[in-house]
Amino acid sequence: MKKKLEYLFLVLILIFGFFLRIYKLGVPSFWIDESISSIVSMNILQKALPILDSGLFYSRAYVFHYLQAFFLLFAKTDFLARLPSVIFGLLTIILAYKIGKEYSKTGGIISALFFSVFYLEVFYSRQARFYQLFQLMFFLSIYFLYKSKNNPKYLYASLISFFITINTQIAGLVLAPFFIFYIFVENKDWKKYLAILPGIPLIWKFISLFSLTSKSGESAINYASQYFVYTANIIYLFILFIFGSAWAFIKNKKLTFLIITPSIILLIGIFALRTFALRYAYFFVFPLVLYSSLLLSFLYEKYGKIMLILIVFMLIFPSNLIFPHTAVNLIKPIDYNYNDFSSPEINLKNIPQDLINNIKNSQLICLFSPSIEWYLDIKPNYVFAFSMDKLGNDSISYGETNKVDVYSGAQIIYKKPENLENYYVIADYYSVSKLKPSQFENFNETIANCSISYENNDLRVYGC
Repeated sequence: MKKKLEYLFLVLILIFGFFLRIYKLGVPSFWIDESISSIVSMNILQKALPILDSGLFYSRAYVFHYLQAFFLLFAKTDFLARLPSVIFGLLTIILAYKIGKEYSKTGGIISALFFSVFYLEVFYSRQARFYQLFQLMFFLSIYFLYKSKNNPKYLYASLISFFITINTQIAGLVLAPFFIFYIFVENKDWKKYLAILPGIPLIWKFISLFSLTSKSGESAINYASQYFVYTANIIYLFILFIFGSAWAFIKNKKLTFLIITPSIILLIGIFALRTFALRYAYFFVFPLVLYSSLLLSFLYEKYGKIMLILIVFMLIFPSNLIFPHTAVNLIKPIDYNYNDFSSPEINLKNIPQDLINNIKNSQLICLFSPSIEWYLDIKPNYVFAFSMDKLGNDSISYGETNKVDVYSGAQIIYKKPENLENYYVIADYYSVSKLKPSQFENFNETIANCSISYENNDLRVYGC
């Protein structure tokens, strides 16, 4: 009877988690990476492979992009483009339930409850990008690896999920040494030699992974401080996490070690990257919420039903029912993206249709092309070069001599083409902010004799 009641609670949690993730899913505009993934998936529908119009083979996150392409078969909408992450978000709740059960009787259901409403879990499960998949596969790989000691079928599943993890994000390679050691030590027959498999991508990718990092310790400290700016509303969770993970280690040393150690190593590594983006650290939300929730389950099992008051308080008080702008838990559904300057939106949804028609019948210069291609169904004639991470002068061109925009295949320009007349320029503020001083000067010359045809908080459209 208790088992059936627990499953009923889990179903109710999943239904509510699904509602939070699906509610007005298509309302917010894409932020920049969402439009990239969606254009990749549209190219899969056209070519069966993730080959962009520039000729670049987009080799990241095959599972995500092919699933997204499947949904886009039915319609080209923001809602369907984001649906894969909703699915991965629900699977993450189930994974939290399964891992929580490894620690205590109530650990699974309490973990699932807090995962279903935690604000970052909800926000990232509403994105047309693969960060939710990465979090899911990273910890699913660990869970399968842990279970493989008593059931060999989990070993094969762990290897499959590991390779999906590193294809989704190269950062998943942090798991490789743990896989190699665990497989070799815990298997006594020929299966121990499967440890070679995670070693292959580790050697192959090590040099390129190292090249992504900054060699400056001061820079790493600076980026770490930027990440911690985002933790003001969840400091208490870090405190619960410390006590929860310590208690969990006493209960299950092996599983806790497998989850915590690579997570902390990767988090430290992210601080050393040459760019800041909150989404890179998002994966760490999993152990943070897991061990905070498990602490509550341990207290409940030790002190009884009186702890239900604390659990309800921890669920409701820091929620958007009481703190609408700094909520940790989302009880009321949301219809907007997370306010993160490292994930900028480009809102093209409200450009008047007659202006769109005029742009289609003229020539177009832009900076960031995927959003324009997705929302306006227009391929630009020219793309003004800029660097998306502000490292160098140009990170969007492809080709050695005749450089083209990596996404649209349009010609890359560094200043206004000669004899160009009667054209439009779509200048999104994100891209313009990345221009170096000399580039900004050339860009201003491009729009010097133009008038503003449309503008909003994210962009301007110039008629020239």
